[in-house]
Amino acid sequence: MYNYAEVTVRKANLGEVDQIKEIIKEAYSLLKKELSREPGALNEGLDKISRHIQMGHQYIALVGEVLVGTMRVRLRGTTGVISRVAVKKAFRKRRIGLALVEYAENMLSYMNATCVQLEVYDAVEGQKEYYERMGYKETERLDRDGETIILMQKSLCEEPEEEEEPL
Repeated sequence: MYNYAEVTVRKANLGEVDQIKEIIKEAYSLLKKELSREPGALNEGLDKISRHIQMGHQYIALVGEVLVGTMRVRLRGTTGVISRVAVKKAFRKRRIGLALVEYAENMLSYMNATCVQLEVYDAVEGQKEYYERMGYKETERLDRDGETIILMQKSLCEEPEEEEEPL
């Protein structure tokens, strides 16, 4: 569990699948206006979300007892992957997305991941900059169904300190 001011982040349970679907629907419906096609997240059924919950990949953010955000986190080799980050519109600008991502980074670091990757839509204004402020860097651009997807990555390895030259 992770508390960031009033935010608690934890693994989701099957009783929360409907609420998770609603948060994803609300968040990704807003993106639909900026994209040339409907985001894949809007086509996911409750069965797929349930499978991710059962596999331990689905996490939620709570303010008090209210479910306000969600994300998926998994480890692929030594690379952590964060996806489907979504926060209810009424709870944005309260650092909930930041709490979710920081929770994932801490957890992945503990699992010996060397870096974290995520994807953002190039067409969605502000997404790339949001993650750049968290230390992510663009590594690649992909074309997926007519949309430009930006692959972003952040190292979880400590940068070696530069040795000073002897006097």
